[in-house]
Amino acid sequence: MHDMKRNATIGRWTLLAYILALASGCSLTACGDSGPNGITNVLPKPAAAAEVGYSIHTFSSRTFDSLTVDTATTERQGFQWYNWDFYGYRSDASATVLNSDGSATLNGATGGAGGQLVTAVQNSAGAPFVGVSFGGGAYIEAVLKWQPLMNPLANASSVPAFWALPIEGNFSPYSDQWPGQQAGYTHSIETDFFEAEPNDAGTNLYGGSLHDWYGIVAETCPPGFCQANASYQDGQRAAPAGTDFTQYHSYGFLWVPATATSNGYAKFYFDGVQIGYTYQWQLLPSEAIPPPVNQPWEFGILDQEHLYIILGTGSLQPMTVKSVDVWQPGASENIYN
Repeated sequence: MHDMKRNATIGRWTLLAYILALASGCSLTACGDSGPNGITNVLPKPAAAAEVGYSIHTFSSRTFDSLTVDTATTERQGFQWYNWDFYGYRSDASATVLNSDGSATLNGATGGAGGQLVTAVQNSAGAPFVGVSFGGGAYIEAVLKWQPLMNPLANASSVPAFWALPIEGNFSPYSDQWPGQQAGYTHSIETDFFEAEPNDAGTNLYGGSLHDWYGIVAETCPPGFCQANASYQDGQRAAPAGTDFTQYHSYGFLWVPATATSNGYAKFYFDGVQIGYTYQWQLLPSEAIPPPVNQPWEFGILDQEHLYIILGTGSLQPMTVKSVDVWQPGASENIYN
């Protein structure tokens, strides 16, 4: 998977960075670190990104409008955000409101869709996906606000969430087949950067976790896939007491891949401060066999995959997104179309 490289197309977010640099009186080399294809990092690096050397600003979504959001569901190149169109379900584009201040309010996924806005989509199995997916490590951060449930028994169709799935197994021709296993035996990651769990209603808690999915769907672990994950308690993230989630806060996720000599890890951040459990794993060996549960390389499949970002919520809990940014060591492991 690691030999897949992005094409030479400079995305709309690259142009946005260029325009911001010029507007602030900077040149392409004099305002922040210079990135690939002339990207200039005009925003200050978050501390979590800076600490691990993630100095390249590979994605910056600061304005949600008809130029950056595929409001007409064309599923064509050139947008930062597309409507969810996976597993036979499509999100309702009218449930996303583009506000005059550049933010976007999501009013709930319906009809079985697992999200509303995504950074990549594929309109048919024979066509290449459009958008961007991120590989090789990243610091991914969103600034958003949302309406909490006060009753854990409230019947929410979905919940406020900022998360990601891999293109492997979701977009053709990128496969999540587990090497050495029978055809259809898959292995993939799910990364939940922020999820407003119904059980946490009325508290200062939210979910942030990894899921290591594997097996043959509806066969190995019916009715779906098997999964390895940490305990529910480890997946809970505690914001400071008295936090008002209806006001803007930043939710961050730091992914550092494993090497032959160092563990990989994932950390979660709230308003720039790490909170809760840190996931760690060793380099996934090529000869690994299932299950990944309690293996030192559990969650290591993340390092071999490419994530597309997902924003969504339920009909009872509007969520407004102000920005989404990605910082990385470089862009060579990303896949753009």
